[in-house]
Amino acid sequence: MKAPHSCVVVGAGLTGATAASVLARQGFHVRVHEQADVVGGHVRTEWIRGIPYEPHGAHIFHTFDSEIWQFVNEFTDFVPYRHRVTTRLRSHQLSWPLQRSELPQLEEWPEVERELSSLPPEPDTTNFETYCRSLMGDTLYGLCVRNYTLKQWGRAPDELSASVAVNRVELRDDGYRSLFRDPYQGWPERGYADLVEALIEPAEIHLGKPVTCADLTELTRPGEPVVITSALDDFFSGELGPLEWRGVRLESQFMPDVSLFQSSMVMNEPDLAVPWTRTIETKWALEKLHTTPGTVVMREYPGASAKHYPVPDSAGTNRALQASYEAKLAAYPRNPLVAAGRLATYSYINMDQAVRQGLAAARRVIEAH
Repeated sequence: MKAPHSCVVVGAGLTGATAASVLARQGFHVRVHEQADVVGGHVRTEWIRGIPYEPHGAHIFHTFDSEIWQFVNEFTDFVPYRHRVTTRLRSHQLSWPLQRSELPQLEEWPEVERELSSLPPEPDTTNFETYCRSLMGDTLYGLCVRNYTLKQWGRAPDELSASVAVNRVELRDDGYRSLFRDPYQGWPERGYADLVEALIEPAEIHLGKPVTCADLTELTRPGEPVVITSALDDFFSGELGPLEWRGVRLESQFMPDVSLFQSSMVMNEPDLAVPWTRTIETKWALEKLHTTPGTVVMREYPGASAKHYPVPDSAGTNRALQASYEAKLAAYPRNPLVAAGRLATYSYINMDQAVRQGLAAARRVIEAH
């Protein structure tokens, strides 16, 4: 009998689990190696007394792609959820993205109104700061964006690429207060861990040990394909130098006597006097729990050593280093290596894109065999 094709997947987050699932369903023997002691990566959901929380921050599944939506719904049940974010500004709570109709309540409204009347026809894409100032004016930018960005990224806003702002910073005048406009939106009724565990179930899973390029000689046969979803500077043990990452630390507080703590799942805190960037209350995603006593509130603090966000500097230094690591990956002689997912591609992507990259990685492996 002919031996089945085999493949190794490095990382058991959403992208790795997607690739592993597709490959296993195509008859591959898939071995997944995950450095953590649980699967799920940064999308994993945990529960306290039946109340969900996300140790790595808020994750909302939204997509324009019907194929991706159908795919994830094969593995878990999603409930409708339209994500709303609020920005706290002194005594005001403003919708995010900002809505013009809410701005007259601000003490600075006369200045804001004057600046909004003289904006350029298109935003200036020189860097993050020029983009935002030309989108909403100096006053709104200073009130709602500049200090939040300093906290979130630990860099001056003019050192960040405008790509950070495009599709993430808006000024709306249409009254639509949900963050996303995608036709398919929801939250898994049993949490994202349920989705990832269902995806990865057919694979052979090894937990608790990181895998680097040096380990492939022991873990793989020559010519065996490997899907890499870990950061390439980690995978190559920093041979070309470290990529710059921005991490966050979350502190969770269970409130047994509170049904809902805040007015939306996410509350941004642009005030530099507040040390956390935002508070997150995942319970908002499951309407059936809204009246149940007990909630979990997480405060997200910036600057941890974890690799949550790639840093798209305006000079392009990090992107150039990532390209060098990708060239090294492509030149590896012993095994075909495929990079996929947020960490491996050094990109700030949405969850549907993470799934799409997992599907594409699996397809590359299948087509090569």
